[in-house]
Order: sequence, then C-alpha cells, then structure tokens
Amino acid sequence: MQIDKIMIVESPVHLWKILETKEEIIDQSVNNVFYSLRLFMDSVSNYINGCKCLEEENYTEMMENYALIQTEEIVSRLVEELECDKIEFK
Repeated sequence: MQIDKIMIVESPVHLWKILETKEEIIDQSVNNVFYSLRLFMDSVSNYINGCKCLEEENYTEMMENYALIQTEEIVSRLVEELECDKIEFK
C-alpha cells in the first residue's frame, strides 16, 4: 500500500504563507513559472498589506492570479519543491 502526501491549500493567503517561507521555490523558477508565482505573491501581498480603500480590487486581482497558478506546469513545480504527491486547491 502506498501513502500519498497531499497538500491541501485552503486559500490564496494560505499558499502565500507557505511560499513566503520558501522563497527559493520562486527564485529558482524560470520563465512563466517565475513570472506567475511572483505575480501571485505580489497580488496577495497587496491584498493583505494594501490600502483598505482598494481591498475589493486587490481581492479580485489576488483571486485571478490564484486561478492562474493552478496550471499543470506551476503545480508540478510546486509538487516537486514542496515534496508532496499532489496539491488540492480549495
């Protein structure tokens, strides 16, 4: 019997916290993966730390970037670097 390690990502902020502690995942990525992850990290940071007057816009941008990083290419990179078998996004 094989046991799979499945990482469950509860929200964009949850993933942001994980990636913030492992910046090397982003720094060692290339091309589209680097760009998409950096864009995602920046959008979540804007949502958390940004002006409350822009909260709705920042939330929309964060959710759009969260959806964009759920591509096979980026998820494969995250699975490899986070040493799990699968990532499930909520």
